[in-house]
Amino acid sequence: MKTILVDNEPLMQQKLETVMKDIREVDVVGSFGNSEKALEYAEENTVEFALLDTEMPEMDGLDLGRKLKEIYPGIVLIYITENSDRLEDIMKMKADYCIMKPCGREDIREAAERAKLLAKRQKKQLTAHMFGRFNVFIDGELLYFRNAKSKELLALCMDRCGGSVSMEEVIDKLWPERVYDEKVKRLYRKAVMNLQGTLKEKGITEFFQKKRGSCYITKENVECDYYTYLMEPEKNSRLFQGEYLFDYSWGEETLALLMNEY
Repeated sequence: MKTILVDNEPLMQQKLETVMKDIREVDVVGSFGNSEKALEYAEENTVEFALLDTEMPEMDGLDLGRKLKEIYPGIVLIYITENSDRLEDIMKMKADYCIMKPCGREDIREAAERAKLLAKRQKKQLTAHMFGRFNVFIDGELLYFRNAKSKELLALCMDRCGGSVSMEEVIDKLWPERVYDEKVKRLYRKAVMNLQGTLKEKGITEFFQKKRGSCYITKENVECDYYTYLMEPEKNSRLFQGEYLFDYSWGEETLALLMNEY
């Protein structure tokens, strides 16, 4: 789990780092004595587990937790507090666990073990293949789409790498021969609903998101050959063999970029 530790006491910070270092499933990617610095990091990097002190200067630990939840709805949040009056607030924001100061190594280790269990329950192994034919797998099992357009919609959102895709663009790509009117808008809404329903049946609720007139995916929730390749093209050159989403003609735009740039 990509983990950040936030505590304004240097000795406590050091203790947290020492204990977490011995837990194989925990990867401490950042340790902060300042909430704002922690938030800046989370806005640019993936965070799956946060261990936060409630009593932080400038930005309160609970406020930081709320902001982290906005960025990563599935994040595991565990608090450390020395003030029992904060327990009610912690419960109200639906944090996953809380330990009281002063706390020992066993308390910290227990918190990490709880985080591991929570993350395992929440996380579905979602994998997508975009080089060649587009397919999605959940825990190694091929995901069946009852509606072909909902599958194509997901492929388009993944092609945008987490960027928002407007209803107009979806219609232009998925129904290029149709006039842009209320009938084709209903087809778009049907594809969105079918996609949400298909994913929800498998317990996937945070990967595909819709807003008014647009939709997008969260890259952090999927393992994808295309995304892996983009991170380090030279290292992962074996993944790309000159084929990309060949079932969809609009995929040729990205394929041309891949051929030219990499």
